[in-house]
Amino acid sequence: MAGAVYHILGRSVKPHQLAIATLGTTGLLVFGLTRGKKSEQPTLPPINASSPEEEDFVKTFLKSIESEEKKPAH
Repeated sequence: MAGAVYHILGRSVKPHQLAIATLGTTGLLVFGLTRGKKSEQPTLPPINASSPEEEDFVKTFLKSIESEEKKPAH
């Protein structure tokens, strides 16, 4: 008894090969679309400073805290 065979672009393709290719392609598509892009910097709340000097102070303070967190602890 011969099994079913599909002829796609001049090639013989068995149904289980077609099913595996379909599931694999669908899985890769879903993975690629749901992966999303990672932002490099976390979103911070806006700085409501009363003067440009105060805003600069807050920004430099946050940068110094970030640099301390990145240093390995000894």
